[in-house]
Amino acid sequence: MSHLVPISMAEAIYSLYQCQFTLDATESLDYLETQLNIYSLLALYQHYFPTEWAASQATIYPPTDVDCHSPREIEFIVLIYTHLFPLSHWTIETAYEQRLHSIPITTMGIDWTMDGEIEHLKDGWQLLLPFSNDGRRWLDDINPEGSEWFDSEFAIYGITYSDIDHPDEIDQKQLKRQCYQSHNPLKFLPLALRLLDHETKNVWLDEYANDYYYQPDSTSLPWSKASINFLTRKWQQASRMLNCATDLIDWLEADLKPHAQIILKLWKQASKPH
Repeated sequence: MSHLVPISMAEAIYSLYQCQFTLDATESLDYLETQLNIYSLLALYQHYFPTEWAASQATIYPPTDVDCHSPREIEFIVLIYTHLFPLSHWTIETAYEQRLHSIPITTMGIDWTMDGEIEHLKDGWQLLLPFSNDGRRWLDDINPEGSEWFDSEFAIYGITYSDIDHPDEIDQKQLKRQCYQSHNPLKFLPLALRLLDHETKNVWLDEYANDYYYQPDSTSLPWSKASINFLTRKWQQASRMLNCATDLIDWLEADLKPHAQIILKLWKQASKPH
C-alpha cells in the first residue's frame, strides 16, 4: 500500500489487523511466517503470470483471518494448477480456507495400493502387476488369493499367474534391450513396470497416496522460483512418461490375448540362466 490512508474497506481491515499486539514469541513467528508467505506468493504471481497480474481486479489483502489466502493469491494458485503443474482438489479447496505455507506434491502416478484402488485399474495395468516387483509382492502376500484373483481375470486370455516368472528371475537389462528393439508401444514395458513400482525418479510419479485427497506426510516444497521451476520441469517429464505408458496399455488392451502372449514370450526370453 503506497498511500498512507486506506482507500478501500479491504485495506482498512488489513491495516487495522496489523495494529494488533502480539502476545508472545510464537505468535510473532507465526505472524512473520504468514507475511513472508503472502509476499512470496504475490511476487511469484507477478513473475510467472505478469499479464494476468496486470489485469487482475482481485484484492491482494487477505480477510481478517490471515490464515486464509487473499483473492489475488487464490488466483495465482489456480493459475499454477491450470498452466504449470497439478494440484489436488483437496489443495485447491483448502487454499480457500487456510494458508498453504508450502507446495504439496500430489501423487499423479499409477496408484493401486489403497483399498479398492486395484479394481479401478485398467485391465492392461492389472495384467502387468505380477511382472512388477511391488505387484508381485502384493499378490504373493495374499497368496493363494492373489494368484487365484489373477487367474480368474486373465486365464481366459491364455496367461496364468504360474506362467509368469518372478521379476527377480529376469535379467532386466536383457528385457530392456528386447523391448527397445520393438517398433510398437511394447518398448515402453520397462517404463510401465517402473511406474507400478514407483521407481521413476520423478517426484510426481513416485509418491504414494495415503488417502483419496491429500497425503499429510507427503513431500512438499517451499514457495520459490526454484521449486516452481523444478516442479514444472518434472511434471512435463512425468506427462511424457504417462503418455508413453498409456500407449502401451492401449496397445495391450486392443487385442489382449495375443499381445499378452507377446509380453510373456519376451519375459521368458529375458529369464536369467538357472
